[in-house]
Amino acid sequence: MTLDNTDCLVEGELRQSGLDLLEREEAALRRVILRYVHDHSLADDLFQDISLKVLRRFHTVRDQRTVRGWLFQVARNACLDHLRAQQSRPNSSTIEFYDGGASGEMGRNPVERFLSRERIEAVYKALDGLPESQRSVLRLRLEEGLDHVAIADRLGISRQAVEVRLCRGRAAIKEQLADIFGGDL
Repeated sequence: MTLDNTDCLVEGELRQSGLDLLEREEAALRRVILRYVHDHSLADDLFQDISLKVLRRFHTVRDQRTVRGWLFQVARNACLDHLRAQQSRPNSSTIEFYDGGASGEMGRNPVERFLSRERIEAVYKALDGLPESQRSVLRLRLEEGLDHVAIADRLGISRQAVEVRLCRGRAAIKEQLADIFGGDL
């Protein structure tokens, strides 16, 4: 497919219209993003991602009267996608949030929070004691949230090998934790 001069002019006009929209709505768009992520640095990153999506897809807007709503829908979807990705990837900050976030009658008391922290540390200690083959598979699963196929691709092993290593690693950790906590996990 070749573009003639008319197609290039239309494409250039669309790109400029998209840039104008982003410039005009930048402040409001950033406020919306911040409502979702509560982090200025992350909001900057998401704004850049959203800007690229808008510029790539601006030609799909059929009615220019709805372009502002479309822009904010793109932003909302990008923010929700980011939040879903973060939820599926447990990390140390997630553990700390859940570890100390509750208080009062419905939450955990200080002793329970200490025990939880102690258990988390025990899991990481047990993880460090595993053979490298099991440890690397478990870390990719737990810390990066990768599925079995992605882990196999990353490590250059079969999916079945990933499953075996996960199973053996989990069993070893469970056994070590049972020894440490006397079966009271």
